[in-house]
Amino acid sequence: MSASSSSPERVRRCVLMKAAVCKRYGPPEVVEVRDVPTPKLAGNRVLIEALATTVNSGDARIRAANFPRGMAVPARLSLGITKPRKSILGFYVAGRVAAAGEGVTAFQTGERVIASPGFAFGAHAEYVIVPADGAIARIPENVSTHDAVAVCFGGETALHFFEKGKLVAGQSLLINGAAGAVGTMAIQLAARVGAEITAVCSAANAELAANLGAHHVIDYAKDDFTRNGRQYDVIMDAHGNAPYSRVRGSLAPEGRFLMVVGTLGQLVGASVRKNVIAGTAASSAAFLDRLMELLARGELRSVIDSVFPFDRIVDAHRRVDTGHKTGNVVVAIAEP
Repeated sequence: MSASSSSPERVRRCVLMKAAVCKRYGPPEVVEVRDVPTPKLAGNRVLIEALATTVNSGDARIRAANFPRGMAVPARLSLGITKPRKSILGFYVAGRVAAAGEGVTAFQTGERVIASPGFAFGAHAEYVIVPADGAIARIPENVSTHDAVAVCFGGETALHFFEKGKLVAGQSLLINGAAGAVGTMAIQLAARVGAEITAVCSAANAELAANLGAHHVIDYAKDDFTRNGRQYDVIMDAHGNAPYSRVRGSLAPEGRFLMVVGTLGQLVGASVRKNVIAGTAASSAAFLDRLMELLARGELRSVIDSVFPFDRIVDAHRRVDTGHKTGNVVVAIAEP
């Protein structure tokens, strides 16, 4: 099915669409692009004709059932015991409004939008349904769909944790995992706040981190930041290998630890520590609007590791599985 037209009449005629379907947990090869029924529009919802999406660490983790230690049972109970309950994964989609439900006036057919169905998933498909009052925002004219979708996962996560962690100007911030989807956005957003930023990444990504706004860069292969004697007002672990037990000596008095990734035990421990901020960053229209505005003004840039066509989404999963991507892996579903 071609996704070249976004008229409501065509949408009604399109009984089937292409989607990346994950029918069981496993390696990237469990994902297959196949024909599935096009979602039906109803109520206060918007049908989006997808132009681009991303495969991020969350997608890859769910596909592989590679959950943090202690999280396997609750994750499978929530997401599917023997296979993903939602067989079409994907957290973010950039595209055009194909049709809007009865009474929806906030979005018009043909408008470019960025949206997240959240844990309803479904963004790895030619058409995606989202609530009209949910996590959806317009894409500015001077922002490409690839750039729009590439800033969302890391950008919303960074905004969430910086708000919860009360990051303010003049504070020292260390970002562990600074070259990933979250880290590259966190550097830029923290720079806008006015924090003094130390980025921990590989030597190969040191220049990128500095160009994004990091004041100091630590090569994790040569220097263990927890042993260099420095303390920081805020430490963000966006990689998962720097738990509170490892970094607490590097926190300044009254310092805060932003635990983006953690095991069940670490999450339980976080619940009793006032200086540890943990949990899942929920997508919102407010966050998406803010990210699009910053992109439009040139105050935020996307970091794209690679772009794969939709029929090679398995390769996108493989790239994420390497653990060495820089920024975001984009999947091009249709021509803008």
